[in-house]
Amino acid sequence: MPEHDQRLRRPDVRERTRRDIDRLGRREPGGRFWHSLALIGSVGWPIVLLSTGGALLGRYLDERFDAGIRLTLTLLMLGSVLGSFIAYRTLRGGGP
Repeated sequence: MPEHDQRLRRPDVRERTRRDIDRLGRREPGGRFWHSLALIGSVGWPIVLLSTGGALLGRYLDERFDAGIRLTLTLLMLGSVLGSFIAYRTLRGGGP
């Protein structure tokens, strides 16, 4: 029965805490919070701006040439695809 109790016990809490403190001490100074925030911005903004720009330009061209909503949808999709491609390249490390 004592062997069964040993298997069910959690690992030593002090040992886990010591490992966590050591790992925290090895982190880069300055933290990764600001780096992560900048990455989110550099990924999100191209998608938003190119999609919105495509929709606005398409709406203007639709009104000017009386094309219904064809150009709005086309340029919205084009902006979304281009923005997503730029975001993908940013995440892969290729830069904007």
